Amino acid sequence: MAGAPGTAGVPGVPGVPGVPGTARVAGMAGPTGAGDATGTADAVDTTDSAGAVSAVGTAGTAGATGAVSAVGSAGTAGATGAVSAVGSAGAASGAEVTGAVHRVDALLLERLGRDPDRTALVCADGTSVSAGRLRERVLAVAAALRARGLGPGDRVAVYHERSVEFVAAVLGVACAGAAHAAFDVADPPARTLGMLEDCAPRAVLTSRALRDRLDGCGVPMLTDDEYREGRTAPVDGSPDDPVALIFTSGSTGRPKASLISHRALVSRMNALQTTHPMTEDDRIVHHTTCTFDMYLAEIYWPLLSGATLVLAAPGGQRDADHLAALIRDHRVTTMYFGVSLLELFLLARDETERYDGLRQVLTGGEPLPADLVHRFHARSTATLTNLYGPSECTIHCTAWVCPRDPAVDTVLIGSAVPDTELWVLDDEGRPVPEGEPGELYIGGAGLALGYLDRPELTAERFLQSHPVAPGRRLYRSGDLVRARPGGALEFLGRVDRQVKIRGVRIELGEIESTARRCAGVRQAVVVAHGTGLEKALAAFVVPETPSAPAAELTALVRASLRGWLPPTMVPATVELLDAVPFTPNGKVDRLLLESRAARTTPSRPAPAADADVEELVAAVWCEALGLDSVKPDDDFFDLGGNSYNVVETVTRLRERLGAEIPLAALLEEPTVRGFAEEIRRVTGRA
Repeated sequence: MAGAPGTAGVPGVPGVPGVPGTARVAGMAGPTGAGDATGTADAVDTTDSAGAVSAVGTAGTAGATGAVSAVGSAGTAGATGAVSAVGSAGAASGAEVTGAVHRVDALLLERLGRDPDRTALVCADGTSVSAGRLRERVLAVAAALRARGLGPGDRVAVYHERSVEFVAAVLGVACAGAAHAAFDVADPPARTLGMLEDCAPRAVLTSRALRDRLDGCGVPMLTDDEYREGRTAPVDGSPDDPVALIFTSGSTGRPKASLISHRALVSRMNALQTTHPMTEDDRIVHHTTCTFDMYLAEIYWPLLSGATLVLAAPGGQRDADHLAALIRDHRVTTMYFGVSLLELFLLARDETERYDGLRQVLTGGEPLPADLVHRFHARSTATLTNLYGPSECTIHCTAWVCPRDPAVDTVLIGSAVPDTELWVLDDEGRPVPEGEPGELYIGGAGLALGYLDRPELTAERFLQSHPVAPGRRLYRSGDLVRARPGGALEFLGRVDRQVKIRGVRIELGEIESTARRCAGVRQAVVVAHGTGLEKALAAFVVPETPSAPAAELTALVRASLRGWLPPTMVPATVELLDAVPFTPNGKVDRLLLESRAARTTPSRPAPAADADVEELVAAVWCEALGLDSVKPDDDFFDLGGNSYNVVETVTRLRERLGAEIPLAALLEEPTVRGFAEEIRRVTGRA
């Protein structure tokens, strides 16, 4: 890709400013025995070659204390004495880094071909796939796409449950030179179809069992049995070609897609391997949903480093018992848990159970409570690392290894990972002194190319040649932080209305926009209230007709939101207002609504003293999900339930029935009728 920064467009990606074809990438961890760092993509063949570029390097180690980033500078004092940068991990060496070393497809094919007989992937049922066989399947996907004319600049949707087919599809798209967008099959089809329209893929990779859900999308579909065999030549592409699209909630009601380049993804895999190295003796679980960018690390990191990827069963991320079995039975050494999932996992398992087989655990996605750190350390000898980073910066940009110190009461997000620079600036874009709060700006090789077809938003969030970083790009995160002595950052909150509910990044504006589409709604305001696992969304709506029946309208709004939004974005409560309250300066009084939401308890049926199991299940579901009523054949997860509600629901039923009920019972029988029958079976109750 030619041209100066900000002048060249990314091929096939309208509205995204170009980036230079070569870039000074600071602090890349050079692989041992790697080929020349300036090698080009056409020097890499799909067959074994002693001179092929090495996969992710292992230069740099996490020491005995698990120290994370090799911070090149803790910041330099500006003219005013303010700290101008809080972290710049890996100072620019002056070497131009281009070509195959920054193409993830080249690295992947070389690593899989280096030792074809080793086990690369293991399924939950014990089925294994060798590196050589996985390579063949990846190349078959790539060949099928290339045969249909797809290549660099094109986009391909992946619509699979978690499986070998899902992994092969994601990797095969990269090896075809295109960029994939993975869609969660558990999301409402209407929302998926809307994002597909935005994504405008040239093909959808799916299974025969799932293709009917996407009827009407108008995009050619390829099922996994159509690309079992085939090979393709290497792609002559740029490190700055997109390799993945990550959709996140959008404030306008339209999800936005960050475009992740090969260079950014390779940079982050090198950062993980530098700070938390894995070898062929390691195993990591892939269980994170494909709507959260950590799934990219769970797939690429082990395959590039020679470790083994263990696949959780579809839906298994909801089941602490399933994850514990994977850790134990497959000798897992490395694991990522979202903060709330880590909380769930520890709550759901016996408190005497230990996880000393784990060597390193990473977490993130939302603030990490110190109490949770202490409880984890009490049950495992593994290191626990807190990661931070928006998807616009590709998985993570800071890391902090939590010390084994019971006196620690504040968990930090840490300092810059390799290839990253961080700036804490005030409202005027000036550096703030150490210890003062400011907005975090992020630069370096991990930055996304921008947002797909959103040039105005890209220009607003990805700043070209900011005064503190002339000639470079910075991402304006919208997060408030402050630097602690030594440069590690403390997260303080958001400067805008974005919230996180159990690790999922949510724009309240998207929910409000969706609620306003409901018939009979004139205005809608959504707020978040509570903390940790108790954090919830509440919707307040003003009807078009003041005399509208409250019960009917709230039920209609709930049903509409469930049909248009994923469960994590559906408010727990919907309440009617005569009018939206405003502050004296004319803004919506969100603090008042948050306080009201925290006090509001939905009316729910109280079970009779002699209620049978099915009635009791229905009552507890209403309590856990914030509903007025449920029907015998309603599905727990279709109603908005998630893994955290599972624990709450089963715990309440255990207490009320005085019986042991396995968490898996609700996952296997997610309807009121089916769950009640399963409880009767395992407890012997009528």
